[in-house]
Amino acid sequence: MKKVVFALLLAGMLTVSLTACGGGGEQGGSSTAVSQSSSTDSKESSTAPAESGDGETAAQPVPTRKEINQTITDPELGYTVTLKQAITDIPFDDPDIWNDGYRTGVCVEVELKNDSEYTGRLYGTDLELLVNGEPVHTSSSRISSFQTYADENNLTALTSSGVSQGESASGWLFYYYETGSGDNELKLRYSRDETKVTTIGGPDGGTSTTIPAQDFDILI
Repeated sequence: MKKVVFALLLAGMLTVSLTACGGGGEQGGSSTAVSQSSSTDSKESSTAPAESGDGETAAQPVPTRKEINQTITDPELGYTVTLKQAITDIPFDDPDIWNDGYRTGVCVEVELKNDSEYTGRLYGTDLELLVNGEPVHTSSSRISSFQTYADENNLTALTSSGVSQGESASGWLFYYYETGSGDNELKLRYSRDETKVTTIGGPDGGTSTTIPAQDFDILI
């Protein structure tokens, strides 16, 4: 996907707008990894029972909370994304999705901050969960799959409307994925699309530059 930024220079003031165009596709930019410097794990007390194949009740795993507090900065667009903490093995409302450990849930608390000179918004959908380097594409990964746990622990979903210039917002994003071998590396990725910046006006009559696509990762 390619984003287009228009800038208008008039009477010494800069007015800009950001629009997205084109279809989706693989990100062509580079990847920057941000590793965590410190974290603590703690077990949560809430579990949800599930029916095993023989009719007996099987308990979903006990959630584990990890403090992360790492920040991604996109200096080109003026965005910052802070990953505050993550909770793994969160219980599903529907144990059939959990499927006796075939799938597992994770939620992350993030803060989005938009200090951009452009009028575009920063969205939670600009972030994605990577499992062993591969993005999670579960369309039903949302808070409704874990509503009971979220309500019991006061986890509020991140706003879907994004944050505009000068704004910030905090909240939780929810995902689930197939556990596979169970030894999975998790990362949160912020992806910046290739962005074309067009300045209209000024002494040169207008200029155009392109900010390349880039991925920024934080290890969970």
